[in-house]
Amino acid sequence: MKQEKDKAKEYHEIYSRDGIPSGRIVEKHEVKHPGEYFLHAIIVLKTEGSPKPGTGEGSYIMQQRSLKARFFAGKWDVTGGGVQAGETPQEAAAREAYEELGVQVDASQLQEYHRYYADWEDGTGLILYVYACRVKVPEEGCHFDPYEVNAVKVVPFHEFRKNVMDHNDEEFGRALDRIEAEI
Repeated sequence: MKQEKDKAKEYHEIYSRDGIPSGRIVEKHEVKHPGEYFLHAIIVLKTEGSPKPGTGEGSYIMQQRSLKARFFAGKWDVTGGGVQAGETPQEAAAREAYEELGVQVDASQLQEYHRYYADWEDGTGLILYVYACRVKVPEEGCHFDPYEVNAVKVVPFHEFRKNVMDHNDEEFGRALDRIEAEI
């Protein structure tokens, strides 16, 4: 029997490439027009028990994307997703950490480490915000959403960076290096 995710429809606000809200809200998969952008937020989760910056290598939570994911199926990655209408990117990052992994994050404590603009061939795109924080790994482990996540593991920074960099650019890699050095 095929399992389908039972979720309410998601709505996203349309922005200009400059990050100016249009005031137009659309269903998640509605076709966008040239010049229209969605906001997307990801969160890098460094474990609470990691050494202080500069005193040793940190540990990070990484997730393997669902084998049925539309993009990067089966790849090890960071946690994230679309910013829903009425949310800030920080709130979206915190929500995604909880929805996908069961990890509690205080959105007000998130620091932005990178912003990326994806410009697609059809003239649309997304503005991607990258946040980071230290988190407590639940004693019973992460409770992940099998619709979005295939597996979860905690790994040292060098392994985390190697895995997520197979589908990200060097600017993102420099942001990861800053996260390791600063939090």
